[in-house]
Amino acid sequence: MTDVTLYAMPRDEVLSYFGAGWPPAPGATVVRIDPAGGVTDGLVSVYETSGRPGVSWWLIDGIIPPQGAGVGGEALAALIPGAVAEVIPIPEPESPPGDMWSSSTE
Repeated sequence: MTDVTLYAMPRDEVLSYFGAGWPPAPGATVVRIDPAGGVTDGLVSVYETSGRPGVSWWLIDGIIPPQGAGVGGEALAALIPGAVAEVIPIPEPESPPGDMWSSSTE
């Protein structure tokens, strides 16, 4: 049985510890936790084996971004009740103005 503990912390404090990895890059896989847990910023500690140390992940705005704590994404989401893995969308490239590519001879 996996145990999960949420620790609330001020967002600014979490960001100061997490560093330049926020916001996650487009294409990155993140884990969104269930908002019913009541914690949006802080730490999520996952204990996979009873009596053994767990792994803690930074939590920012209800999202666990990629970090060096271990395997994230789908594997981590499966361990946290109500969590889902999501991919940060890659923005569409801006298209050039329509007149620039016109073949009209007018």
